[in-house]
Amino acid sequence: DRRSRPRRPKPLATAGRALKHRSSVLVSLVRHVPAPVVPYEPRDMSAIPEVWVTMAKIFATMFATLGALGATLTPARAGTRVAARGGAGAGWLCDPSSNPSKYHAEVFILKVSACWIASVGVVIALGTYEWWGRWGYMAYCVTCASPYVLVPLFAPLAGDVVRGKGARGKGGVAAVSVKPLGERYIFKANLWIAVFSFIGNYWYTHYFYGVLNAEYTFDAHRLNDVPIALYFMTHAYFMFYHVLSNCALRKTRATFKKNQRRFFFECALIAVMAYSTAFMESLTICGFPYYSFKDRDMAYTLGSAFYGIYFLVSFPMFLAIDENAKRKKTYAATFWEAMGSGMAVLCLLDFVRLRLGLDFVM
Repeated sequence: DRRSRPRRPKPLATAGRALKHRSSVLVSLVRHVPAPVVPYEPRDMSAIPEVWVTMAKIFATMFATLGALGATLTPARAGTRVAARGGAGAGWLCDPSSNPSKYHAEVFILKVSACWIASVGVVIALGTYEWWGRWGYMAYCVTCASPYVLVPLFAPLAGDVVRGKGARGKGGVAAVSVKPLGERYIFKANLWIAVFSFIGNYWYTHYFYGVLNAEYTFDAHRLNDVPIALYFMTHAYFMFYHVLSNCALRKTRATFKKNQRRFFFECALIAVMAYSTAFMESLTICGFPYYSFKDRDMAYTLGSAFYGIYFLVSFPMFLAIDENAKRKKTYAATFWEAMGSGMAVLCLLDFVRLRLGLDFVM
């Protein structure tokens, strides 16, 4: 009878149950099998360039020293925090009410700097300098530097526009006048940087040629064997650097009580900013192939210290221009202070050259 016969399981169902059983056995075995132990192999430190290890040690030492000195500072009382002797406020920039000329000039410099820095990034990334030629370099560098001079000259900054309190012009509108050129901070800032950067290019560059065996190899108009385009580009760089240093030093003076500990902290801060600024410029310019060094590692370590000597003098000297709103400098005093700062840097560079036992060739 067909009804009494045992039903045979279907072949696919049997195979499926067998596969499921085997899978469960394998899973149970895997759960009980310990993972293989992989022996620890220390990372090969030789893969990291030695210069980066050296730079890490240098920066770690500098910032550790700065932090230790900062821990000894005494915060200034809220009522005595001043950003400048002539004005109140504890910001990074000058107080706009007591020193509007310097406040608006520094804001303007930061805005212009952001524009040309972005353009440098685009130029390096695209490599457009490859087809410029000497006139192309000149046009680009003049374009980067000229806004600092031309814009305030033809469109005076807000801090240099004086509105009469009582006098009224046509239509009952308050009379407006513009400060004389020699009284504007932006004019004195440009004058100081122009003098200092000219001395730097004309004289200091040859120390880089002799000490670091640096060389500019692109086609350019030259003055004293230094590309003239770089005289203009240095102006743009230095305007940016020195406004940043102004902000840092002003914030320190506004936040902490004036005493001997703050003096030592400021000295350390200037040294750290000087070395960091020099190193960052050396690092970023490495993407430009026509500024070469015989030993690039030495350019990062020794070269940054050598270049940083510029800023050891210039950062505090540049801050002093019209920082006291009640005792502003004349443009003549600004010029001679820039000349004196340039001579101080030249002496320091030559002292280092003598210590290294190198001949000065120009």
